[in-house]
Amino acid sequence: MYIRFRTLGPLNFSSLYYVVVFNTSGNGQEPYAASFASYTNYSFALVFGGTGVSGASYQLLQVISTGSSAGFTTRAIPINPIYVANFNPNSDGQGNEFTFTFNRSLLLTVPNPNATATPSPSPSATPSPTPAPNATPTIAPGTSTLWAINFFSTDLNFNPIDAIANNGINDVSFTYVVDTTTNFDQPVNKPLPPPVPVTNQSAQIITIEVINSP
Repeated sequence: MYIRFRTLGPLNFSSLYYVVVFNTSGNGQEPYAASFASYTNYSFALVFGGTGVSGASYQLLQVISTGSSAGFTTRAIPINPIYVANFNPNSDGQGNEFTFTFNRSLLLTVPNPNATATPSPSPSATPSPTPAPNATPTIAPGTSTLWAINFFSTDLNFNPIDAIANNGINDVSFTYVVDTTTNFDQPVNKPLPPPVPVTNQSAQIITIEVINSP
């Protein structure tokens, strides 16, 4: 699966997060920026940037039930390099687009939680480049071939700034649901000037694209 993510201004990996959220449960419900605090319809999040340095990095978070009144929390999933084909932080040569190509198994198999760190309440931990020792991969619970995907930018406290939807982070009409068993190429371009502009153009999302080959 190939992801293209473009912003109006130059990408700022040191002060912003660029987030791709997946709902792999199969219920077809979109994970919205407005639901970031509750993680409603969130299964996984690929988070790019926020390194505090000039370089770019990424991490994978899984949203899991706490089994208590707290509802849900996140835990960082160590990314096995065999599942990542390419990460290009400047794919258009203009500094405002990155691409990420990965094997969908990245979101289908996860390390055994008993062999990894205790879940953290905030998605700020930096994962190790390889799975923890003896972390036997298992099929992620509730995983389906029907994925709902959304695309946000946030500050370093994970407060949403913009979304690909025309009406930004408050838009709950946007839908992006794909069948991962099919070939598809689905770009979305936000009109320019953006219907809901944000002050920080590095956070203003203008184009996303997902390409899939089963």
